Amino acid sequence: MRELNAEKIRDMTEDEIETRIRELHEEIFNLRFRNAMRQLQNPVLIRERRRDIARMRTILVEHRSGLRPLAGHGAAGHEPSGAPRAAAPVKEAPAKAKVKTAAKAAGKSPAAKAGKAKPAARGRATSKAKKAAKESTK
Repeated sequence: MRELNAEKIRDMTEDEIETRIRELHEEIFNLRFRNAMRQLQNPVLIRERRRDIARMRTILVEHRSGLRPLAGHGAAGHEPSGAPRAAAPVKEAPAKAKVKTAAKAAGKSPAAKAGKAKPAARGRATSKAKKAAKESTK
């Protein structure tokens, strides 16, 4: 069974989690070395340690982004180090761009739009469309 579950990790402080991640990296290094020498009894331990690290990093990201605080870190007035700052307000698109597209659409006459016949299937025009194209070129 897993040694570190999410509840236990959330009870730790940010520094404890970072220290534990470093320890797990060292442990994975030793496990891989022992596995290469065929001295490791249970190679699944490597996978479990990698997943423990991923779980801890996920919880740290949740904490730093403000989704879920760690133990001892109430939401009141505490901004963790490395937390993202308030995003800049989203700018609206300039009004000129909207006017240009409206002017562009108004510039095309209905006859010009009707003269374009779309092919029926995969680039092949129907016989009616071909006849219409011939008539419009005359």
